[in-house]
Amino acid sequence: MNFQVKLCVAAALAAASALAAAQTSSVTVFGVLDVGVQRLKNGNKTLNLESIDGMQTSRIGFRGQEQLGGGLSASFHLEGAIGPDIGSGGDWRRRATVSLASKDAGEVRLGRDYTPTFWNISRFNAFGTNGVGAASNLVYGFDGVSGTSKTVIRSDNSVGYFLPGGLGGVYGQAMVAAGEGSTGRYVGARVGYAGSGLDVALGLSETTNNAAGDKFKVFNLGGSYTVGALKLLGLVHNSKQTTREQKNWVVGAHYAVGSGIVRASYVNARSRNSANGEDYTGKLFALGYVHNLSKRTSLYTTLSQVNNSRTGRFLIPGGSAIALGDDSRGLEAGIYHSF
Repeated sequence: MNFQVKLCVAAALAAASALAAAQTSSVTVFGVLDVGVQRLKNGNKTLNLESIDGMQTSRIGFRGQEQLGGGLSASFHLEGAIGPDIGSGGDWRRRATVSLASKDAGEVRLGRDYTPTFWNISRFNAFGTNGVGAASNLVYGFDGVSGTSKTVIRSDNSVGYFLPGGLGGVYGQAMVAAGEGSTGRYVGARVGYAGSGLDVALGLSETTNNAAGDKFKVFNLGGSYTVGALKLLGLVHNSKQTTREQKNWVVGAHYAVGSGIVRASYVNARSRNSANGEDYTGKLFALGYVHNLSKRTSLYTTLSQVNNSRTGRFLIPGGSAIALGDDSRGLEAGIYHSF
């Protein structure tokens, strides 16, 4: 074989190898199972139950990525909630997206996904958005109810854009959603900075929330700072629609102790309605501990209490309804396992 032929063969093999490497793909199956027990006391009514999702929402999902070459990749993500206490579940309502990403230009993502303003609620609370200690028990929408708007947590029919990495710690995203009807039209964005133990982000959104065109508006600013074993967290969150407005502020902490983490949180909520003069407050105190048996398995327990003003109506969900001004208490313990 002469030199020219050898050179052509080598070039062809190199090109084939590069093409195969560029078009590699992977698919991952993942999930969480989180089951525990709860004791809830709302007013003078007590309920004992087997509970789920005390630390994270139980789920199963599939995600995959294909490298297309030149720093370009295509991805999909399908994720659905499951109820391990009764074996329920089977849809993909948690997330269903397909995306195209570039290392230099960022990612465009389409489908059902978390809204930008939700990420601040989730990331900058000591208990996230799960369990009896979650700040979301008082923060979501008005009176701690996520159903105030279809887009408090996720949005259907969305188109999202995420900034690329490598911007000196700056990150961000934007989302629009058509709503495909008279409600659910959404526009929102989030921008933040993470570096040297500090993480801070600002979020804004507006949702067309009913046929009359009323706007559900959200503003939040959250942050965390980690130094040694201590992580401090804080959030300011404001929701508004026509005459209703709710203002929240949250402070919390994580403290690593051996194989575990002590978690503590305080949430303040004030809800006002200028149309009828309603003005009431609620306060949530929570303390908990997570013991990590491994990277995938943990035991946890949380104790929390909600104190309402005379006409307050905030509560820990899952128990009985409360009369105005009643307090709400929760105690839970459970097992978390991821795969």
